[in-house]
Amino acid sequence: MHLQKKLKEGKRFYMGDLLKGIATAAAAAVLAFSMTACSQQTSIPETETSAEETVSEAETQKPSQAETESAGAEAAGPEAADLKDVAGLVGMNDEATADLLGGGEENWTEDSSFYIGRTYNVQLFDVPCQVFTTCGQDNTVESVSVWIVSGERQVTDEEAKEWESRVTEMMGTEPVYDKGISEGGSQNCRWNANGMAATMNRMADILTVSFQLAVGELK
Repeated sequence: MHLQKKLKEGKRFYMGDLLKGIATAAAAAVLAFSMTACSQQTSIPETETSAEETVSEAETQKPSQAETESAGAEAAGPEAADLKDVAGLVGMNDEATADLLGGGEENWTEDSSFYIGRTYNVQLFDVPCQVFTTCGQDNTVESVSVWIVSGERQVTDEEAKEWESRVTEMMGTEPVYDKGISEGGSQNCRWNANGMAATMNRMADILTVSFQLAVGELK
């Protein structure tokens, strides 16, 4: 009897300790869950704020339509043209030429006291060239110059002959060659047909073709 009594008491103590352990573990679990939930609730606003900041930053960095169009125009490069397009500027009113050949920029003297004409960037026969116009007092284009090589490299005999052939085909007449070297140090040849005069000037590192109306000595 005494032994059974001890066994019952021991079993009661064991069950009590077990229940205490379970209660303690349950309380710890509830506390841990509560802390996790609080932590998650606290971090949600930070995540939302971060997302809003990211969207705001993306919108700020997004290029405008004007910037996109400008970048596209630059990527496209100079507008393609031919010699007839360039020569056709001669005799036109300056304002009428502003949007031709991809658009021309006004060209003034350094002190902005005298208006010269316009400058254009074009592609002639897949060659990037600069085109310059000069205007008279009535704002009529008097001459147009195409700068094929502008000092950045040496002019080759092959390309000089190639451009000579192109101008000859466009003008429909053979060129006349100046004797020797000009005072400016260039070799020149000239064409004259249909009221238009063309000249090609060649130096070691410069090659240009110019057009103007055939008047006076140019006839």
